[in-house]
Amino acid sequence: MKALLRSLPLVALVAAAPVFTGCEQKANTPNYESRVQDRLKDAKLDDVNANWKNDEKALHLSGKVKAEAEKQRAEVLASEVVGTSGRVVNEVKVENVDTNEADNQIEQRLDKMFKEDAQRDPDTTDLTFHSKAGVVTITGDAPSQDIKDRVTAKVRSVDGVKDVVNDLEIKPGKAQSTKTPKTK
Repeated sequence: MKALLRSLPLVALVAAAPVFTGCEQKANTPNYESRVQDRLKDAKLDDVNANWKNDEKALHLSGKVKAEAEKQRAEVLASEVVGTSGRVVNEVKVENVDTNEADNQIEQRLDKMFKEDAQRDPDTTDLTFHSKAGVVTITGDAPSQDIKDRVTAKVRSVDGVKDVVNDLEIKPGKAQSTKTPKTK
């Protein structure tokens, strides 16, 4: 009986270990989004929002600021928090700076580039490009990671493109379509 009473605390500790371990793992997972929001608020950049996308390992900044320097400051603050754990995609707009024309030109250049490429490479026919403040988001399907990476590199090479978010889904063995790239 005494042995049982002596072992009871040990049994309770062993039974509680998974609870403590689970809490510890959750605490070790950084909440980049809220940490960046706090830093932005401290810097009086209240109209900038942070959205962490774990699948991309990227923190997206959006919203509007009064000057280019504030946009850059938001990116620096976010980069300090994210560090080497991911990247920062800065889609913040600057007041009184209209990027619509530049974004439209980027989309048109990409459409033309990939339409011409589709005549040689049918793997690049089902793509959609959307540019926001020079950040191009690519959607559609790719038959392999290699094709997805090639598309990213090609889009990065276009004048005016500041960053690329490649949301292409890899679908091996997908029958190629004959659709031409389109913009939103």
